[in-house]
Amino acid sequence: MTAAPDQSEPAWLTEVRLRTARRVLWLRSVWADSRYPGEDAMAISHSEVDRAVAPAAELAQAERRFYREDPTAASLSDALRRLPEAGRDPRWTHLAHTTGLTPADANLLALALAADAVPALRRVYGYLHDDTAARDASPELAAVLWDWTPGMRVDAASALLRWRLAWPRDTDPDLCPVGGGWIADPLLLAELTQDGPPSSAGLLGADVEPVGEPVLYPAELDEIVGFVASLAMPVAVELAGPPGSGKTMLAAQAAQKIGKGLVSVDASMLANHPDPTAAAIRAVRQARLHDRAIAWQHADTLPGIAAAAVEDLAELTFFETTTATTAPKGPEDSRLRCVVPPLDRAARLRLWSVLSNDPAPTPVTEWALYPGEVATAARVLAAGEAAVRSVLRRSILAPAPDLLTPVPLPYTWEDLVLAPHVAQHLRELEAQARLRGEVLDRWGFADLTAMGRGLNALFSGPSGCGKTMAAQVLARSLGLALYRADLAGVVSKYIGETEKHLRTIFDACQRAPVLLLFDEADALFGKRTQVRDAHDRFANIEIDYLLQCMERFDGVAVLTTNRKADLDSAFFRRLRFVVDFVPLGACERERLWRGALQARTDESGAPLVDDLDWAAIAAELDLSGADIKSAATAAAFLARSQDTRIGLRHVLAAARRELEKRQIVVRPGQLEMR
Repeated sequence: MTAAPDQSEPAWLTEVRLRTARRVLWLRSVWADSRYPGEDAMAISHSEVDRAVAPAAELAQAERRFYREDPTAASLSDALRRLPEAGRDPRWTHLAHTTGLTPADANLLALALAADAVPALRRVYGYLHDDTAARDASPELAAVLWDWTPGMRVDAASALLRWRLAWPRDTDPDLCPVGGGWIADPLLLAELTQDGPPSSAGLLGADVEPVGEPVLYPAELDEIVGFVASLAMPVAVELAGPPGSGKTMLAAQAAQKIGKGLVSVDASMLANHPDPTAAAIRAVRQARLHDRAIAWQHADTLPGIAAAAVEDLAELTFFETTTATTAPKGPEDSRLRCVVPPLDRAARLRLWSVLSNDPAPTPVTEWALYPGEVATAARVLAAGEAAVRSVLRRSILAPAPDLLTPVPLPYTWEDLVLAPHVAQHLRELEAQARLRGEVLDRWGFADLTAMGRGLNALFSGPSGCGKTMAAQVLARSLGLALYRADLAGVVSKYIGETEKHLRTIFDACQRAPVLLLFDEADALFGKRTQVRDAHDRFANIEIDYLLQCMERFDGVAVLTTNRKADLDSAFFRRLRFVVDFVPLGACERERLWRGALQARTDESGAPLVDDLDWAAIAAELDLSGADIKSAATAAAFLARSQDTRIGLRHVLAAARRELEKRQIVVRPGQLEMR
């Protein structure tokens, strides 16, 4: 046995080594002095029985006397007395202070950690228990090695269990038997012994670098700092906002102002963990040891027990969620609830100036982007502004993959054939969409649109009169993508799901510069009815919610219907434009026939259509625009099947089929133009 200190090992491990070595000397002395002849052959020796029934105080007094009088034991005792003079291990001291370890807790934890640091010590622990098998650290062994005073114990309220520092291997932690074996958290040994600065992030987290500028949410930052300063720790702050809205950056800036770092942990990673509460506490413990606040991403996935535990243990906790909690969970719930607002144009440009030296592209200046999306724009800008638009649009619309369908935009104003007054109405709509910013902001008319700056229009009229095509032309002219709301995906039989889908659609289309199209809008915007049963009540709730969404919507939306009378009258107050598409006159029909057929040629440039009387065809055939396109295509197939050019007979035959589809009877002798 040697009392020489090992400079390479921590002080707590040296103390365990010295105390076990001294105890070994004492037991050997006792065993050597109390032997009976032939007791080696006995299952239970006489000397073992004598020691078991001897007064404990008498044995303890004899042990203390041995430590003073035996030269080797006295040298070990002297080394133990001088150990504090060599300087306590600062990591151990910080751990004990931060987690509130009692002397008994610290003794047992040191024993358990020493068994992990030097596995052979488990055999020594067995030896000290007069057992041939290896043993774990136990409160019983810690009591004799450190000579606990009566009443010292480790129980279910111990900081060891509260912080998951150590726990009984095979027994219920609530029981904490004196002789039961304890094991330490293996990660704790690395924290106390590894070279270099230990990690504050643990296994699940990531250190967040402090970000001083730009401050994107100054009001929210001041509110959080003031709230934390006004309360004693622990403090919890709930940050609500969509992914990429800068919640973690806001948490890091708040922690930095309070004088702390930040560790971010994704709570969803705990979903498949065998003991999510223990894993969460371990993450909090690691952050607390390094004086860092902790931010839980996707905090709504954190189990309730784990959430309560981490909120109680961490000095400052940020719970990041997508949707704000509407009300406190109980009378003792004192969380600060903070909703991260959308970035205004000035904040987006401040962030852009930090990320890039290039001029900000239009999406950054005009779109309602989150900080994460501004950062994406900075990474993609080298590929051009068109790439920035495409990437950001896909990102913004990603939450609604099954609710929105992109619509191609092949048409221009020249392709759209309408009655003059309808075309003029659409031009007015386009002008308002283009000039919204100038009139509302620069001219100061925004106070008249307090509920929403959106532009909503209803296109009504019979089928095939160009309502959807007009929406396509408008979107292309305004530089917007056109997305059609998929009614099959939006409407759900489950209560609340339809409203959730509508919110997803409106939120996505409000931020991305797209034109939102509700085709066959009467399916969603129908009239509210008198409540006769639960179905009527929930149907009315859906319509009420849709009315609110329309009123708050800041984008451009077009509704189309051929049953205008079936719409709820409350919708018309929310509509900026109501455009009634009327059936085409002969002049418009002639333009459509000529546009569909007249200039068609084959690959060699030869004309495919005979010289037809377009005015007569338009006057005779009362077809809608969609009918004319369909008839022109059918005439082309008829002519090709007969290997001839498209003639009048082909046009009339195709027109007859279109009229029959509309249940218009064509009698013999009709449509027989010469």
